[in-house]
Amino acid sequence: MQLRGRTALVTGAGSGFGAGVARRFVQEGARVACIDINFDAAAKIVQEIGAAPETVVAIACDVADGASVRTMVAEALKHFGGFDIIVNNAGITQKPRRSANVPELEINRLFAVNVMSLYHMAVHAHPVLRQRGGGAVINIASVGAMRPRPGMTWYNATKAAVVTITQSLAAELAPDRIRVNAIAPLVGRTPMARLMFGDNTDEALDRLALTVPLGRLCTPEDIAAAAVFLASDDAAFVTGVILPVDGGRMVG
Repeated sequence: MQLRGRTALVTGAGSGFGAGVARRFVQEGARVACIDINFDAAAKIVQEIGAAPETVVAIACDVADGASVRTMVAEALKHFGGFDIIVNNAGITQKPRRSANVPELEINRLFAVNVMSLYHMAVHAHPVLRQRGGGAVINIASVGAMRPRPGMTWYNATKAAVVTITQSLAAELAPDRIRVNAIAPLVGRTPMARLMFGDNTDEALDRLALTVPLGRLCTPEDIAAAAVFLASDDAAFVTGVILPVDGGRMVG
């Protein structure tokens, strides 16, 4: 129960890593707002968690839209009265292709969801942490930001921005007792992977797993465990850290 008495916003909680974080946070005693652009998906995770309505709630939000983020924060405040933890997990990917062959509209959406969402959360959610006297922000980056590979240039660029934003905000918000860290996952068998690889997902992921020193891909449980640590008092003196959760892929 490392998060007893805490309240968390988890974006992209309707599937994949975000759903894993939401489940684990509730197990650790936190109250959780499961936030997703797909309300039905978030509501399904809430139903699966099976906790009382005062413990977990689904909220619809497009994190790329400032007005939507403002409304989401207001709804979370109305339901819980405040929050102490923000997990910026919502994100999108691209299909592997040469950098010049990615449509401009697709690149714009990548940056809107993966990067501008952090700005909107800074504007509308960070003030709540200040009013509470501090808190924890956890951003989800990617090993692609730190060990980029061909074919994913624009996605990797958005996640590299997440790394820099995390480190800069950690320095900026330290006087407010707000810790800012990031997790850099390896890809896992999630819906995002299928968006990336399409019909070849299983084959592509099987090949990738062979290159990981620990012999497997990332799971939602792996990301959830790292997020619990970074949100807990055990990490009270940890800020500005980019934590790879990649089975050794960065060094293998």
